[in-house]
Amino acid sequence: MGQGMLRRGLHALYTLCGYAAAAFLAAIAVVTLWQIVARQIGMAIETTEIAGFCLAASTFLALAHTFVNGGHVRISLVSQFAPPHLRRAVEIWCCALAAGVTGYAAWQMVLFTLQSHDFGDLSPGMVAMPLWIPQSGVAFGLVVLTVAIAEQATLVIRGQAPGYATNIDGTVD
Repeated sequence: MGQGMLRRGLHALYTLCGYAAAAFLAAIAVVTLWQIVARQIGMAIETTEIAGFCLAASTFLALAHTFVNGGHVRISLVSQFAPPHLRRAVEIWCCALAAGVTGYAAWQMVLFTLQSHDFGDLSPGMVAMPLWIPQSGVAFGLVVLTVAIAEQATLVIRGQAPGYATNIDGTVD
């Protein structure tokens, strides 16, 4: 598989995660509306826990898409004043550190999710949902973010402009 095809596949994955994050945000609105309507007709429905699970999934699934499209806040104070020959080294170091930290968090979250599945952990609220289900969205989001950081690091190493250096308005830092 060529590099261009691999990058297109990865960016399709990031976009899919972005859409999934948006769907989970919409789900928060739906369950909140459901709770409001139910209360108006005299029924008590607890959706706070489900909304919280949707929020966690939405947050973590959106990370990679937001990162590769330059939506995360970057502190480029050091790199912008570094000489051009050092700027690339600083970017590579930052990507390596970010990939390491995120990779460790992803690994631990995957292990935690698998343990929740193995132990049959249930959420403590009124909706006794297996905890591995909402934890899976967080774990998957962290894994995809780690891949996205590694992919962007390869661009920096090859001397190309990474997507994260592009601002939302299309300008490059």
